[in-house]
Amino acid sequence: MTSEPITSSSAGAVTANSVLLIVDAESLLSRYPQPSLESQNPTVIEGGFIFPVSSSTTTQNAENDSKITLTASNGKVFHIRGRTVSLLTEHTVVLHDLTVDDAGVLSPPKLIVHSDQTVPAPDPAIPTQPSSHSADDHYWECSQLSTGVTVCELSFMLINQSCEAVGYFSWKTEVTLSA
Repeated sequence: MTSEPITSSSAGAVTANSVLLIVDAESLLSRYPQPSLESQNPTVIEGGFIFPVSSSTTTQNAENDSKITLTASNGKVFHIRGRTVSLLTEHTVVLHDLTVDDAGVLSPPKLIVHSDQTVPAPDPAIPTQPSSHSADDHYWECSQLSTGVTVCELSFMLINQSCEAVGYFSWKTEVTLSA
């Protein structure tokens, strides 16, 4: 059993639509084996390496076509997080910048960090009894201002198990927001 209560990082927060951007790190590094190591000069990537999933995802808009369709079904606020597909956590993704071309559709994104959160994990000795550790939670938050289409640019880095950047990347995507 955990030695401390596990509190929600969103306690007292506004109701939001969750958006998860899943980065296929191994395929990305196979396609771009020498990525930029400069955050100000990232490797620009094509589509096919980032898979968006949201609370409004259906089988139709879960396709990886470098477009994201979002429906504001849980308020007009969106929390955007990134994770990698990785069996042994060889690589982790850190979204370090998010920009929106048209401020009339989405508000300017802002980085939200909740420090020292308790995170549960299975105990290897007794998997049904969770243990816990501390970590910082972070996401990008923006609000829908109107329905429409805008272009977002995501800047991210892939990090290895030693917490060293192995590459900086940039990806532009078309985002459609509906009511």
